[in-house]
This record gives sequence, C-alpha cells and structure tokens, in this order.
Amino acid sequence: MRATFALTLLLGCLSGILAEQANIDSSVSKELVTGCLKENGVTPQDLADLQSGKVKAEDAKDNVKCSSQCILVKSGFMDSTGKLLTDKVKSYYANSNFKEVIERDLDRCSAIKGANACDTAFQILSCFQTAN
Repeated sequence: MRATFALTLLLGCLSGILAEQANIDSSVSKELVTGCLKENGVTPQDLADLQSGKVKAEDAKDNVKCSSQCILVKSGFMDSTGKLLTDKVKSYYANSNFKEVIERDLDRCSAIKGANACDTAFQILSCFQTAN
C-alpha cells in the first residue's frame, strides 16, 4: 500500500517495476509517462532489467532516473531543481484512503537529496516504494 504514491507517479511501464499490488491512480496519464520515457530514451529493456532485478535500483541508468524526474515535474509534484513539492502532494491526497501513509512517507522520504535532480527524484520514489 505504501508504494501507491510511487506507483501513481510512475504509472504504466514503471509501475510494473515498483509493485504488483498497485491501485494505479489516473492522475498521471499514460501519455505523460510514455512521453517522459521516450523523451529520456528509456527502452523496454531498461524497464525489464529493473523489473527482473538484473539491474538494481542503485545502478539504474541516468535516463531512467531522469524519466522519474520528468514524470514528477510534469505531474506537478516536483520542481525542475529536484525539490519535492510536499504541499501539493499532501493536497492531492488529502481526501484519499492513503493520506496518512503518504504523510508518513513524505516525512521520511522528502528530504532525500541525490547527486542531481534526476537522482533525487528516483531516490525519493524508491524510498516510497520500499516503505514498510
């Protein structure tokens, strides 16, 4: 259930990487995800390698990380510098069944800083995905 935020943001192709139990939210359109994947040159093989475990999350290619940032920015949950817009996330989930989980995970994950904006986005989403 805690992976729901990450799944919401990654939708489509990326959702298969992050969890099986997804309740995919339609807030992020498949077109947005597909566009970000294409824009960053993410191939089906890149996704398959992550999903299968052939490539570990910490070894993900920069283009995969940047597609995560692209999705977050275009969905309005992150600015272009890699700052997670926690107020927007909280507002979006204010009336959902996941409000408490999202707020806990935001407290735990939102301060993560990666080597750059793409790495930050990817690490934040990984943090949400691995929350227990």
